[in-house]
Amino acid sequence: MTRGDTGMIQYISPIYGFIPLMMIAAAFALPLFSFFIKRIKFFSVFTIAVTLIAFILSAIIFVNVYREGKPILYPFGGWPPPIGIAYEIDLFNSLFALFVAFIALLIVIYDNWYSTSDSRIHYTYYVLLLGLLAGVFGCIYTGDIFNLFVMVEVLSLSTYSLISFYRSNKYSLEAGLKYTLLGAVALSLYFVATIVYYAAYGTLNMADLAYMARNKASLTPFSSIFGNIVAATAVALVFTLWPFTFKSALFPNHFWLPDVYSSVSPVIAACFAGFTEATAIYIIARFLYTIFGLGIIPELAKLRTVVLGALLVLGILAALVGAFMMAIQRDARRLLAYSTVNHIGFIYIALSIGLFTNSIDVLRIGLMAMLLHIINHSIGKATLFLSIGSIMRSNNLNSSDLNALYGLGKTAPIAGTAIVIGALHLIGLPPFAGFFSKYYIYQVYLSVGQPIIAWLVVLVTAISLMGYAKLLLITFGTKPGYEKRFREALQSKAVLVTLMAMTIAISIALYIDFYSVLIKASESLVNYNSYIATFRDFVSSYLNLLRGS
Repeated sequence: MTRGDTGMIQYISPIYGFIPLMMIAAAFALPLFSFFIKRIKFFSVFTIAVTLIAFILSAIIFVNVYREGKPILYPFGGWPPPIGIAYEIDLFNSLFALFVAFIALLIVIYDNWYSTSDSRIHYTYYVLLLGLLAGVFGCIYTGDIFNLFVMVEVLSLSTYSLISFYRSNKYSLEAGLKYTLLGAVALSLYFVATIVYYAAYGTLNMADLAYMARNKASLTPFSSIFGNIVAATAVALVFTLWPFTFKSALFPNHFWLPDVYSSVSPVIAACFAGFTEATAIYIIARFLYTIFGLGIIPELAKLRTVVLGALLVLGILAALVGAFMMAIQRDARRLLAYSTVNHIGFIYIALSIGLFTNSIDVLRIGLMAMLLHIINHSIGKATLFLSIGSIMRSNNLNSSDLNALYGLGKTAPIAGTAIVIGALHLIGLPPFAGFFSKYYIYQVYLSVGQPIIAWLVVLVTAISLMGYAKLLLITFGTKPGYEKRFREALQSKAVLVTLMAMTIAISIALYIDFYSVLIKASESLVNYNSYIATFRDFVSSYLNLLRGS
């Protein structure tokens, strides 16, 4: 339901709330199928089919939101927000969800070759994979901070199990235990944050929170519970940001990442790098630019400045630490983990642009650079993980040691080429799309009078070259006795060629119309007026309907 031109409530298609529910239902259906079907290929194909449907639906949602020109609110169960849970979908999260769906589809197609030949894989693996995707989509689309907690829990339970899925691998169990214990603490802190938000503001709806944070009169009587709305918000924000900086592996909360990346399969590592960490960054951006963004009361604005300053410092440190640590790694997957730390740093540097300006024009460019770099990093890291996985599988390697991989890119030419393209893309070499997101970060910081930060982006990129050079030797190195070429699987080749093509296609699309789409999406993240108005119009229309009945 939504308000039409006549002020009446109109029907809203359930498509807007369908994707997470469909994936959860599909995950629960797999154990039932396992009683009758034993072939692992069936569960893989089933997962591909569900993910394909999610991609199609996310594309329809994006097109509808783009045409509507404003957020679309979907109330679950007919209960109006803030009483009930609602999804509020604007151009930013609809575009982000569409990209996640596409990357997830490519990964599960690749997985149809990679995992189905592994005797250790059974149907529970696909239950967990669907649970992971359900949690990610729920986090992206939700407009309710408690529902966000529920969906993060769904995501977290799946990741805990996927990390430690290979129970015979002690490193996998160690990484899973480490991530699970700290993840449980992080999730508990966010649960406390939801309590504080409700006690201080009397609502759990994101748009309602955004409205109250900008209207001091609306804070009573709930703020009196804590006596100081700024102190209450500070506690709630700290208990929100720490869990999601942990989930996104922002320095110094990155310590779990190398162990996880080096102990899970390349498919699961690609999922982490492709969208789970990016989802945590999206959540932080939503809190700092929509809920507690421009226009909040002055007391809260000072708090937001402190938070953005802290994230900027951590982002710079993450970029530096990641670049230096890449250079000393001897394992390809640990090197990619520190590459992720490096790029997460770049993303947080872009996210922190609000520290220096309140100009909508500048903010939307900075946040566009953030979104574009998320997309570029996801593509590049998925390309590298899946390529290394193909080479390891082709050569029957259980290790991703760089010395063992040296020169083996020639045995699987598509995968070897993909490693070169993925590395150059992440370095930011033109004409690959990775260049443009770094260029926009550089330019936006110059535009706000921060040349030191702008040049740090260039310096850190130069430092990271030492690490990426090691990856290039997987393809360009020579090792006697490895002239043989393996026949690469169709699924692997199709996915890797698609990912390689995207590194150029995005560059071309930026010059056509994709740039304007990214700008509009980024502006919708900052445009709290539209986000709040959609919520308040719905509530007003619902109340008018009740009075009329």
